[in-house]
Amino acid sequence: MRRTTKTMLTLGAAVVIAGVVTGPASAKPYPPPSIHLLCTAAADGGTLHGSVCALPFGVTTAPNNYTGTIAASRAGAAGPTINFTVTAGSLPPGLTMTRQSATSSAITGNPAQTGTFNFTVKATDGSLTATLVYQITITVQGPPDQLVCDPADNGGFLENGFCVLPDAVIGVPYQGHLLTSHQAGGTLSVVAGALPPGLSLPTTFSGSGDVVGGTATDPGVEPGRNFTVQGTGDQGQPLYQAYTILVDQNLPLTINASGGSNLTGTVGQAFAQNFFLSGGAGPYTWSLAAGQLPPGLKLQTFGDPRDANDELAGTPTRAGSYAFTMRLTDYSGQQATQKFTATINP
Repeated sequence: MRRTTKTMLTLGAAVVIAGVVTGPASAKPYPPPSIHLLCTAAADGGTLHGSVCALPFGVTTAPNNYTGTIAASRAGAAGPTINFTVTAGSLPPGLTMTRQSATSSAITGNPAQTGTFNFTVKATDGSLTATLVYQITITVQGPPDQLVCDPADNGGFLENGFCVLPDAVIGVPYQGHLLTSHQAGGTLSVVAGALPPGLSLPTTFSGSGDVVGGTATDPGVEPGRNFTVQGTGDQGQPLYQAYTILVDQNLPLTINASGGSNLTGTVGQAFAQNFFLSGGAGPYTWSLAAGQLPPGLKLQTFGDPRDANDELAGTPTRAGSYAFTMRLTDYSGQQATQKFTATINP
């Protein structure tokens, strides 16, 4: 079957919200009044690291103007204005928080000290309250150290907040690379979820990053083994990322022409045909090995980026019979080929 990566659940703590309106059951408004502190790229550029909202970083080297946002949302018959206060920790030296609108506050100023600063913000609207811990990292210049996830560096694909690493195969030695942007060492540990049985992660690492290594013994379950790591980079900057590793059975890579190897289309009518596989270890890449695709059709990725170019799609522009061979390559370099014929009717 064609490989897909299913939607995964983020292993993060929810923001605590308090506030109750009392009265007769028949008089309760719906939805109940509530306020929520937000941590999203759209609301404040934030990323939720467990129960901590990491806001954009700042620098001490000029130009070092910093602007951040504490944003909230309201539901039900909440009041018109939300007040924000820092109740624990402190903002980075040189930054202050002032009202920006009825539902947000601005953090502005010129950072004067490097480091990672955690602080708790309490939002209040009458009897309704919400609290959330925020984090701002200040460097001398440039972004702080962070874990990297992309096909070119570690074969990883960022999907729904998870870095999906290359698949492991039962009984085959595995290395999954947890690379950092500064490539200068640090520490990491698993703080949520679990590695696939047979794999382990060293606590400290040097150079470009840490390595999940070993030999997997369990095929696991879709969408894979989820685990979250947390630690510090080369200058004590926080590292945090959720990962997934799929564990595959040790089977040869094959192309399954489950839809048949003889395809049919019509000039001027939309056409789409997926290619399917079994075995091997993802991510996978499909390519044209020989022959010619019908004019107007091209290879594209159907949905999962880890199954690249797995669909032939488009609108045929010329009638005829076209023979072509598809090549499938998995992450370990295994290859399989399959011949197809596409008949395009006038």
